[in-house]
Amino acid sequence: AACFKLVAETEGKTLSLTLSGDFDRAAIGQVERALEEARALPLEHVIFDLSALTFLDLAGLRTILRVDRRAQVEGFGLTVVRPRGLANRVFTLTRVGETLSMIDR
Repeated sequence: AACFKLVAETEGKTLSLTLSGDFDRAAIGQVERALEEARALPLEHVIFDLSALTFLDLAGLRTILRVDRRAQVEGFGLTVVRPRGLANRVFTLTRVGETLSMIDR
């Protein structure tokens, strides 16, 4: 399995989470910690950059959907940069790509 890497950067009121490797159940804790640390900030936008992911499972997808729900409740924006290849299949198969704000890089 490709090793998971997370880079969290804050610029102004935007938090960018760049994920690479395999985003599966084992990696969720890292993402949730980064989001938790960012809670104290006056965020207006969160970007999940998945363009470097090699794999995404349903547990990873559910994490993104939880953030999307929180964004709607707390009033910040969420953008997902679409992964390529196999990692994108979970969005196509589950059709959640239709409800999320997704962009290509």
